[in-house]
Amino acid sequence: MLNTDAINRRLSTTLTSPLLEKLCGREQQDFLAVVGALTLGILIFHGFPHVYFAIPFQLLVISYLVWPALLRQGPFWFVVFLFSSAALWLNWTHADNHKYLLCYWVFSLFLAFDNTIDRPAFLRRCARYLLFFTMMMAVVQKTLSPDYLSGDFFEFILMTDSRFSALGSLVTGMDGDIFSENRQLYVRALDPLLADQPTATLHSSEALHRLALVITWVNYVDQIAIAVMLLLPLSRRGEIFKHLLLMAFIIPVYAVAPVIGFGWLIIIWGYCLVPNEVAGLRLGYLGLFLLLCIYEFPWLSLLVYSP
Repeated sequence: MLNTDAINRRLSTTLTSPLLEKLCGREQQDFLAVVGALTLGILIFHGFPHVYFAIPFQLLVISYLVWPALLRQGPFWFVVFLFSSAALWLNWTHADNHKYLLCYWVFSLFLAFDNTIDRPAFLRRCARYLLFFTMMMAVVQKTLSPDYLSGDFFEFILMTDSRFSALGSLVTGMDGDIFSENRQLYVRALDPLLADQPTATLHSSEALHRLALVITWVNYVDQIAIAVMLLLPLSRRGEIFKHLLLMAFIIPVYAVAPVIGFGWLIIIWGYCLVPNEVAGLRLGYLGLFLLLCIYEFPWLSLLVYSP
């Protein structure tokens, strides 16, 4: 049986390793250093690809390497925010939704480092609001959508999105060539030069539809639970359960939907929300940060060939 008291004591105990203790972020300077470094990691590897952002940001990273204290300066994050906003403005038609959230988070860092406030507390509030509205608006959109709760959305994604094909093939036993043909049919249907051609039907199966329903409802219920728990005053045990629930959301979702930048951003918010009383949980989020690096490798395709 799970001994929650033992878990509480373990998570609140000071670690013997100085490095792990710093990574837990109990002290303000350690907390801010980890949050700043993780955010910088997202910007380097999954930031804003527009040339108007990339070149100035490379210069900022070089400046940080020469003078690490820049990461704790408000003007540094304000300049990053300006170039992030410009990149979004110039590429707004193709930018992923989480790029806007990343831009909001960079602005939060600017506000935190540019004022004489309780910076960890301010960043925790920002992380809570951003994570709550992310989850809540996702739930609202999915509830109002005519094709989400029925499973049709994920069934279509499984049929046509190469990032999900290996999962669909592995779980349902459908041949990888079927998914490849679905993608070709979908691309052809989008071609305006072929608009007068007969419409083809995508290949699916009952097993694929069941898989889509499972993904749909697990994702939906988990997001509702996380959003509700972010609003409630929780005991220490409740806090632990909330973070385990968020981790349980991150692990499977980003294994099959490798939008790594979004996953890293949620991990940073989770890290910020961990109370110091159970600071050991922050090491779990850092572990997930590294796990998502592994997810970038097409590991499912090693199990199922899916061109």
